[in-house]
Amino acid sequence: MKDNLLEFRHNIPSTNKLLSEMARNSLAGSDVVPPFFALYTDFQSEGHGMGSNKWFSEKGKNLLVSFYFEPGIPAAEQFVFNQYFAVTTRRFISQFVDGVSIKWPNDIYVAGKKLAGDLTEHTLAGSKIKFTIAGIGINLNQEWFPEEIPHPTSLFLETGKSFDCHQFLKAYHEFLVRDFERIFTDRKTLHEEYLTHLYQMKELRRYIIAGQEQQATIQGIDKFGRLQLEVGSGQLVTCGFKEIVFL
Repeated sequence: MKDNLLEFRHNIPSTNKLLSEMARNSLAGSDVVPPFFALYTDFQSEGHGMGSNKWFSEKGKNLLVSFYFEPGIPAAEQFVFNQYFAVTTRRFISQFVDGVSIKWPNDIYVAGKKLAGDLTEHTLAGSKIKFTIAGIGINLNQEWFPEEIPHPTSLFLETGKSFDCHQFLKAYHEFLVRDFERIFTDRKTLHEEYLTHLYQMKELRRYIIAGQEQQATIQGIDKFGRLQLEVGSGQLVTCGFKEIVFL
């Protein structure tokens, strides 16, 4: 993949915010942002995940990148893109370490520890997605994490090997570009692969669901990407992102 699709910026607030601004300027007639463009940095002062979650990363240790896509699919089908991004990322990371899973909706776990988290933001035009910014932080070389971060890990901690961020990004970018067509041509197996590697799938675990702690078993996801669980009574409940906490 040509390096002109990969742009490095030193020490910026947020790759997602900056790339989103670049994309909107592109729509207004400024410099065009091409599909599969990637913006990455060595440090984010305002890095964050879904909701109010913060993303901690030591300067220069990890991959902090946002990708620009133009899926052109209906807004109601946006979780198809999220599945593609999670599945492709999981498969790429599995080249380096075993036991990689997808923690709903968008984190990458290794043996029960968080290795990566993504923040996918769709911009709509009418009923379709105009463009998508998919940002991700992948812990590559970090050895220490703050105590308040639950169960973190890095590829270095898992493998004992150091990784070059730029070379890692180049190979990862090629994976994403190669598999992008699965959104249109391979949705069934994409969905199956997502469920096959879903963290805690079919396992009886404890969660806080709608403010109440209870045992439940993940059964799958609906067409909108909401998590479906069977609670102790045998009832099937459907949860959005803010309606469930993993314990």
